[in-house]
Amino acid sequence: MTIKLIKGDALDLIQQFNERPDLIVTDPPYAFGGSGDEHAISATVAVVLREAAQKLAKGRWMLVMCASSWRSTTYMVEAVRGIVDPIRIGTWCKPAVRTKTRTTGWQWTSVNVVAFRKGKAADKEPSLHRDHITALPVINGRRAELPSLVADWMVAPYAVPGGLLLDPFAGSGAIIEAAERAGMNATGFEKKPALVEEVEEQVRANNVSERILPPARRP
Repeated sequence: MTIKLIKGDALDLIQQFNERPDLIVTDPPYAFGGSGDEHAISATVAVVLREAAQKLAKGRWMLVMCASSWRSTTYMVEAVRGIVDPIRIGTWCKPAVRTKTRTTGWQWTSVNVVAFRKGKAADKEPSLHRDHITALPVINGRRAELPSLVADWMVAPYAVPGGLLLDPFAGSGAIIEAAERAGMNATGFEKKPALVEEVEEQVRANNVSERILPPARRP
């Protein structure tokens, strides 16, 4: 299997990406503010998700993580409306509260995963995976990362053996590593140098064929 981690901004890279992925799985930034930096992040996420959905092969799946609020979930659905259809929602349940955000009602201890499909399903094989999973996040310094258990839970039921997985917000690389374990090739985008270096080391440790590409340049 081959993993490609491409350094650069997802907004630039997705427009230059000419392959047709068989599966898209990603954990984008959860920022939905109305002004300033948060607004810019929200707009970037929407554009990248929409561009990625357009490149997805017909009959295949796109899984997007989002906060467990109606606002966040609706935002992700609206970003790709008319290209892929929302079919299922899975839930990653965290057994402990880490966020400092406090609000009326329930505390924030879960993450939604919206499963979209492009047209009619290409495969109809049943899955034994449940629509929820409970796992603690991986703590790396001050950063909480996606645990491999959750990454496998998302990727495995929708994997296309020998196919290509795309993660436009690769982060710690947990999803592209899960793709390799599921028998898929994978391409990820990441602009933060520290995270790219960490993923490079993980990939080498797992003896996976890799190709780390330089940042994309604007024309």
